Amino acid sequence: MKLKHFKITLTVLFFTVMCATRSFAGGLSPDEEITDLKTQVQELLKRIEKLEVDQAQVKEESLKAREEVVKIKEATQAVQAQRVDLANTLAKLKIKGRAALGFFDSGKAGSYPAGSFEMPDAKLQFSFQPDEINTLVMRFNLNNATAQSPLLDYFYLQSKDFLPALKNSPFSLSTRLGRFKLGFGEETWSDNLVESVLPSKSAGGVSVIDEGLEFAGKIKLEKFKLNPLGWVVSVSDGNSGVGSDSTAGKAFMGKLYHSPIGPLYLSTTYYNSGRLDSSNSEMSIAGLATRPSGENDWDRTVWEVDARYDFGKGKKPLDPPAYSDSKAIFRLSYGQFKDDANRSRSGNFGFVEGTYNLTKKFYTAGRFSFVDINGDGTATLNGVTANRYERYSLGGGYRWTDNTILKLSYDWNKNSWSGIGDADDNLLSAMVATQF
Repeated sequence: MKLKHFKITLTVLFFTVMCATRSFAGGLSPDEEITDLKTQVQELLKRIEKLEVDQAQVKEESLKAREEVVKIKEATQAVQAQRVDLANTLAKLKIKGRAALGFFDSGKAGSYPAGSFEMPDAKLQFSFQPDEINTLVMRFNLNNATAQSPLLDYFYLQSKDFLPALKNSPFSLSTRLGRFKLGFGEETWSDNLVESVLPSKSAGGVSVIDEGLEFAGKIKLEKFKLNPLGWVVSVSDGNSGVGSDSTAGKAFMGKLYHSPIGPLYLSTTYYNSGRLDSSNSEMSIAGLATRPSGENDWDRTVWEVDARYDFGKGKKPLDPPAYSDSKAIFRLSYGQFKDDANRSRSGNFGFVEGTYNLTKKFYTAGRFSFVDINGDGTATLNGVTANRYERYSLGGGYRWTDNTILKLSYDWNKNSWSGIGDADDNLLSAMVATQF
């Protein structure tokens, strides 16, 4: 029953009862009884009105409370959705990096004649995978705790297994588009203080980071009971610097690699820079990337063969040498280059390297490397300009943890140029290398 109907019924009932009561009570005149009844009815009506007001307030407060509950639920659901979105985003983001810190001391002609505490290698890489096929990679170059140029030495999109037709075939395919390291040779993947068994790299130090497009894959040879044959082909700008290409020619790189037997790994690589006009080359050999003197139309061609054999092959045989768990590792590399111009420049380079893991914690390593530039061409290594450079490196390491190694080494550097005697640029390195 609604409150309004209840009010009328209650009033009538009350009035009837009061009249009946008064008829038995006596002592009051009819006018007085009516006046008294009116007063009581008015009081009753006021109470009923107050109840109506109270009930309206309760309904209003109840409605507001429901609205607040709805808002709280919506806010809670929004926060939960944001947490889910953030968790999903973070699951697609991977961070890795490396750093080398220590003390370096060279002869008077070297890079550290006074001895110096340095942080020569610091890299921070972010990989974001928005889907199962694509991964965006960005790597920051923070050597010596300062922003290098370019700050982003890697910035590329990698796509894997994007052709459904190849899913059940013997072939695999992946691509890279952007700025990335070209996989020329093998030392290029460990030519840094952290991943190399020795703080120094070989005298040749061949390296190329460029903007371009790369195709890579493997061909399964299970039918012939052989390990897969790997291949890489890339097209890139060729000239040094980041930004629009200033030359019409494009660089080409092709590579084949294979493990004919488990412990043995072989690869061969070819690179041609394309016409570079007056620009420098992104392909650096012993730090040499500049054009031949006075030339405005030149190109660089380089080839290299590499071999690696793991004695007592471990679970991580092809990891960077410093982190491999094979009992011993032997590596061999040899290559040649030619800078084609009116006054051509050419040379060869290579290294022999051995690593022996004395225990799970301690290892020792040695390397002989060289670069020889024909004619009057020169390169600057360790602060010394020469056209013949040999490096004898000996050292070892202690694996402090799985990702942190203490390294100690000494490099004997022999160099010559047009009869000039050997410069005093031997190098002592004591450092901590870590990766995550």
